[in-house]
Amino acid sequence: MKTKISFELLMASGVLAGFKFSFIPSVNLLGWVFLAMVLDLVTGVIKAIVLKEARTSSGYRKTVVKFTQYAGAILVGIIMGNSLSHDDVVQYVNDGLLVLLIYIETTSIFENLYAIDNSSPFSRYFIAPMLKLLTLAIQKSRLVQNTENEK
Repeated sequence: MKTKISFELLMASGVLAGFKFSFIPSVNLLGWVFLAMVLDLVTGVIKAIVLKEARTSSGYRKTVVKFTQYAGAILVGIIMGNSLSHDDVVQYVNDGLLVLLIYIETTSIFENLYAIDNSSPFSRYFIAPMLKLLTLAIQKSRLVQNTENEK
């Protein structure tokens, strides 16, 4: 009886392991997403300290919600990769999703850095141009200014 249970457990874990490892998004990109999220959290806390803003549980809760949303999107990509045929298209879509998440977090990091210090030469000549490049200068766009004037 004991052998049968361990054999069934071994078979079930083998099936789950095969399902789990048949499609996983780029581990390198997943690492970058995690690093970007941590840097965004750290720069956000530093920004709150420098600007003397209250650090509340609701602010930290937003990070948890964001992490949950990102994990959900990545999980949907993993499920799609395991349930659909193993085309390169699914891999490209999932890697594109991870690159998009890295882009969003990087933009937020630069926004936090610029809010911390916007008068130093480093901020003026590196952070501000990078932020404009990342946001495609959306804040200065005529389209955005026209919609703000209509309000």
